Amino acid sequence: MRKKYTLPGLLIMVAVLLAVSACGGSSLTAGQLLTNSANAMKQIKSLHMDMTATTNYAISGFPGTSTPSIPTNSNITLKASGDEVLPDQTSLKLSTSGIGKFAFAEIVKGNKLYFQNAQGQWYVMDKSQSVDGSNSISNLVSNANITEFNKLLTQLQKNVQVADHGDETLNGASLRHITITLDKNGLAQLIKNTDQFKGLPGTSQQSVNDMLNSVNNFSASLDFWFDESTSYIHRFELKLNVAVDLSKFSSPTTGSTSSTPAGFSLKADVVVDLSRFNDPSIKITAPANAIPTDNPGVIFSGA
Repeated sequence: MRKKYTLPGLLIMVAVLLAVSACGGSSLTAGQLLTNSANAMKQIKSLHMDMTATTNYAISGFPGTSTPSIPTNSNITLKASGDEVLPDQTSLKLSTSGIGKFAFAEIVKGNKLYFQNAQGQWYVMDKSQSVDGSNSISNLVSNANITEFNKLLTQLQKNVQVADHGDETLNGASLRHITITLDKNGLAQLIKNTDQFKGLPGTSQQSVNDMLNSVNNFSASLDFWFDESTSYIHRFELKLNVAVDLSKFSSPTTGSTSSTPAGFSLKADVVVDLSRFNDPSIKITAPANAIPTDNPGVIFSGA
């Protein structure tokens, strides 16, 4: 489950590295801002997280008389709230609306994972039996590797725009607000310069290049607000706008009719608030009467 939440942590640290390398006006040097933020978030003992994500997707150009099995245009909202007590305790509640409704809750206590399905029933399994054998939302940013992000900084610094908005008041706190904007060229440079891409075989690299070439429009911005006195990140917001020409992926044989739609677009806005840093009143309590299981499928089926 943790993999769902590592991307925001990645983006935060990329933003920190980019921002502090390009922005002035702070009493701290760029190196101090980077080092303090990375180290401070690693030292946090407990925190609270609230997230709201809104997305809109649109699928266009279904050929012929094909009837799509999913809506061709929909708005989806995801809300999540959770606590973390390091090193190995987390709680998370998540709900979605849009294409149906979904509710889910999870608690991690040491080597035990507790899940509550939509019917309200709790299940428990060993962490080793989960999808990735790891914690869930467990630390959003503390596992960031500074060396790797310095590499990303070098790759991206010519492909982003940085805006320093100075100090702003957010939820009663004075926080420094910085915006990082990334375009299609910056995205392509990022992907092509990663070790993961370079390690792919030639055919796979070509597939990735084809995917990037199919992107008609791409823009992404990441705003974050952090307290320079503590170096804690209080909020980050990711905005994404992408349009893809799916026809470039399909090559139907002569005389055949492809069922592939012509285009796909996605707009997303994700806001994450972090609070209650090192609050000793945050407690993670395991649910009573959880049903032991070694089959994740039974959790979501409600059987």
